[in-house]
Amino acid sequence: MSMKTVLITGASSGIGEATARLFAAKGWNVVASARAVERIGGWANQPNIARLAMDVTDEAGVRMAVARAAECFGGLDALVNNAGAGLAGAFESISEADLKAVFDVNLFGPARTIRAAIPHLRACGSGVVVNVTSITGRIGLPFMAPYDSTKFALEGLSESLSYELGAVGIRVKLVEPGGVRTRFSHKWVRNALYNPALDGLIDRMASGAAKAKGPEGVAQAIFKAAGDPSARLRYTANGSGPLILLNRLLPPSVWRGMVASSFLKTGRAGRTGRSR
Repeated sequence: MSMKTVLITGASSGIGEATARLFAAKGWNVVASARAVERIGGWANQPNIARLAMDVTDEAGVRMAVARAAECFGGLDALVNNAGAGLAGAFESISEADLKAVFDVNLFGPARTIRAAIPHLRACGSGVVVNVTSITGRIGLPFMAPYDSTKFALEGLSESLSYELGAVGIRVKLVEPGGVRTRFSHKWVRNALYNPALDGLIDRMASGAAKAKGPEGVAQAIFKAAGDPSARLRYTANGSGPLILLNRLLPPSVWRGMVASSFLKTGRAGRTGRSR
């Protein structure tokens, strides 16, 4: 039986690198892509791994890169959309350009890659798309509106496509990690009107990221999802499962109070001007 081939975006570090290493170790052909392909390390010097430059914000470039990925090993069986960007902070101070940019990477990037990959995945007869979102694709957190909204949107895109692409033999999966210790970071936009809650949250997020599990568990979840022939859509990783379940079970007022007390030093942002 011939080896299967997977294309992984954002493979230069973190979750993407761990996923590429795991698939290769499990006997897959791996096309490891990144915008800065030169950052993909020596671990990729293997006969069943090919490096590929791809910027997910460049539609024409994505189409050409996906076509090259399918040519590398004679087909394409799986696509893992992992490339992402971070943006968080005081929403009123976030520019429209920055907001559009994070959507371009986190939502339109996977959308472009999926559209380009569909004919190749359909041709293999049993293709699969795995989209990496986040626990914050299910649970909105304070000051995370830009990032969380991209992940919520990717969840909706994936759920809808799971029916549409399922009809032509392509499975769609979602992997929703909790905290992961990688080099990934948010661009934080500060506004003193929202202190001390905002600065306190930034400090706690940095501290939590430093203590989080590495990306290997997320890679395991991605590999499991890619090989699961069932209609299951969502897979948790790195501790996200219990929190997502708790969110579903608790009354909304209790959940929201718990989030506010856990992530904010103060219950409300600083005020200026008249009260209503």
